[in-house]
Amino acid sequence: MDLENRLTESLQKKGKEIVPSPVLKKVVMYHIYKIEGGSNMKKRIIISVLAVLLLIPTTGFAYQVLLSDDLYGSFEHLKRQVASITMDKYIQFNMKLSQAKGELGEEEYENFTKLLKVVTSSKLEYGDEYGNVDYEQLSSEKATEIKQAMMVVQPYYDKLNGVRSSKEILTSQEFNQYIEALMTYETIMAKSEIDTSKGLDRTKIPEELREEFIKAQEFISYVDEKLQQDQ
Repeated sequence: MDLENRLTESLQKKGKEIVPSPVLKKVVMYHIYKIEGGSNMKKRIIISVLAVLLLIPTTGFAYQVLLSDDLYGSFEHLKRQVASITMDKYIQFNMKLSQAKGELGEEEYENFTKLLKVVTSSKLEYGDEYGNVDYEQLSSEKATEIKQAMMVVQPYYDKLNGVRSSKEILTSQEFNQYIEALMTYETIMAKSEIDTSKGLDRTKIPEELREEFIKAQEFISYVDEKLQQDQ
């Protein structure tokens, strides 16, 4: 019996004994969906190996797959707080965390997640149903704490997205302005009660906030273009 048939038979036997969690199953199926290229034989073997992961009930494996649970508790918990979140977005965020854990040393990763928790917890505690925070409603101390965390975390976001750190490309003044623009953008989204997951309709932004919004948006676009040009 060849390898593929042995794997298939083994999986079928095990599949009758163990029921994977819905989230873990979704993660594995997401990876299967992303598989491209290679021979049919190779793809079938890769898919079989990924399917084996559905049958591993160990706590250690579940912890590695669901690093995002450390920040949000669970997808279900986050969904109750942020209505616009989807399972795909949650999995993609988890994949970014896995990437960060693989690329950073243990100490640097712990520091990264510690500051990331400051940002993510603010979304849960102060954010609207779409996850946007009106930073003007926070105390100056809390807003400063979140801003300082964002200034450390943002360069990691950049690198995980395949571009150079914005902190390296921008001047210190520009980088500070960039973080403030991100916070202003989010604040106006919160004030306007806009579901950003469905795109942006400027007509829904109150007229008295539009000029400030346009300035923030233009500076964010300026940074994005600069990051793309530097690749």
